[in-house]
Amino acid sequence: MKALKNYTEEAVTFFMNRWFHEANCCHCDDCRLDVMALMLNQLPPKYVVTEQGALFAQMDDFDPQVRIDFTVIMSHAADLVRTYPRHKPPVQPSEPQ
Repeated sequence: MKALKNYTEEAVTFFMNRWFHEANCCHCDDCRLDVMALMLNQLPPKYVVTEQGALFAQMDDFDPQVRIDFTVIMSHAADLVRTYPRHKPPVQPSEPQ
């Protein structure tokens, strides 16, 4: 049975796995997912059904402009997540007195 797949989601996941360590924000799972959600809301979806369609969609990954766009979108998303985190800041150990 064929399945409908949003290739943009796979591309964002791949990009995040490769470059998120450079993002200027918290790297916890919640913040990572928030950055991914913000990125996906800024990028056009690319739905594919066949392997041939997936391969065709992957061709865009080789375009340097796509990587630049992803980097800019990730940077903006990371800035928003850093500015408005959905979790409390981690508790810092108190210094001995």
